[in-house]
Amino acid sequence: MMVVAMALMTVAGPVAAEPTFSSLPEATRKGIPIRLDRPSNEIPASPFATMGSPEVWWPPEDDGVVETMRQLGIKHVVMQNLHGNITDPKDPRLTHFYDACKAAGIEVRAILHSTDLKLWEQAFRNWGDRITHWSYLNEPNSPTNNDHTHPAWMPEKYVEEIREVRKLRDRVAPQVKLGGPELAMLQCMEEQPFPWLRRCLEAGLSKEIDYFTLHPYRQGYSPRNIPEYPSRFFQWGTMPKEYSTYEEQIAELRRRVGDMPLAVNECGWSTTPTGNICEHTQAKFALRQQIEDFALGIDCAVYFMLRERHVDAPCPLWNIENHFGIVHVDNTPKPAYKALQALYAQIDDRDKPSKVTVRISMTGLPAEMRDVQAKWYLFEDETDGVRTRKLLYWLPVAAQDEFPAVKAQVRIGDVVVGEVPINDAPQILRVHEIDGKWGWPVRIDMVQHEIDQDVAWRRG
Repeated sequence: MMVVAMALMTVAGPVAAEPTFSSLPEATRKGIPIRLDRPSNEIPASPFATMGSPEVWWPPEDDGVVETMRQLGIKHVVMQNLHGNITDPKDPRLTHFYDACKAAGIEVRAILHSTDLKLWEQAFRNWGDRITHWSYLNEPNSPTNNDHTHPAWMPEKYVEEIREVRKLRDRVAPQVKLGGPELAMLQCMEEQPFPWLRRCLEAGLSKEIDYFTLHPYRQGYSPRNIPEYPSRFFQWGTMPKEYSTYEEQIAELRRRVGDMPLAVNECGWSTTPTGNICEHTQAKFALRQQIEDFALGIDCAVYFMLRERHVDAPCPLWNIENHFGIVHVDNTPKPAYKALQALYAQIDDRDKPSKVTVRISMTGLPAEMRDVQAKWYLFEDETDGVRTRKLLYWLPVAAQDEFPAVKAQVRIGDVVVGEVPINDAPQILRVHEIDGKWGWPVRIDMVQHEIDQDVAWRRG
């Protein structure tokens, strides 16, 4: 019996741990850059973007804002409220800002909230060779006097107006891409409280735009109303049968609008002192939203917004609009800035979805989370010196400042990593192909802004 038991232990016992990434020769490690920051001008292409408006910061602050964006690692900035700048093709402030963004590797896009066709013609003639993406109006489906059955623009009127803008674009600046309708949340996909999107599409919106723009905010702002939920008003009953998650909602939106790029031109969480989203939760939700948008193939994925507003310019103290930013008014970072900076350093358009098998087995989940499954996406590229698989993973649950300790065993192909921490904040687990074999994992905690190169692993 003892001999048999020893034989079984030899066969079924644990495989010896493999050497960690940190034990690789220095020359090998230097050839695989693992970074927590990567400026915009070093990134070839990605959907990641932010939003800014001239009234959010003063003209002398423009250069600091551009440098803050460059260090963040975005590839697009969407601007609003350009009405006074676009009338002059040599407007000194907009020219300087555009040139600085171009030098930083950042594309400038714009939303023009105006029905004035003369202003639109000036925008196309004066700036259409530099700002090539313009969107018509901002949140035309927003409620009048908080009554969602009376939107600011009836859908048929919106389509009628954007049709005239499109005709003008065709004559004046055919190189410009025209977007819309900058939807205020996606509850307008539903029949209640008002079927804004259905009626807009029936009126012919898809024929008038080159890309579809949306603002998938969740209401209300609560750590329990998580980014994995669809953007909708929950007081209108159960979720529509077409979708119960954000992923399913975007799939349904694509089915309705057809084959055109989607741009999330606004989405964020305010950390106003009177609210219940703290800066730590903002960082977690920002990561979760941006990772999902990347995985869903969003053409331009804005986190709203870059910088907090100066108080009383124009919003009074405690106004929710003052605190969406991920940097303070002096450009010092909030946790979300550092977290997104780490994400943008790791993921860009060269990362493609991988079909390699992934298994995440968790232990230590509290009773109230026993049915929770890990959320994950696996991407692969070979731009960091070697082929690399990047697993982005987290628990799609309400955010907590002190999340209960949970450990997971993670398998990526034949690489097994034990005792991986997993919580409500996305992390990245990278594995690398060296000499024809996969392994040597590295874990990146984006919220904590840390890299662990001593991850224990084995081949399974």
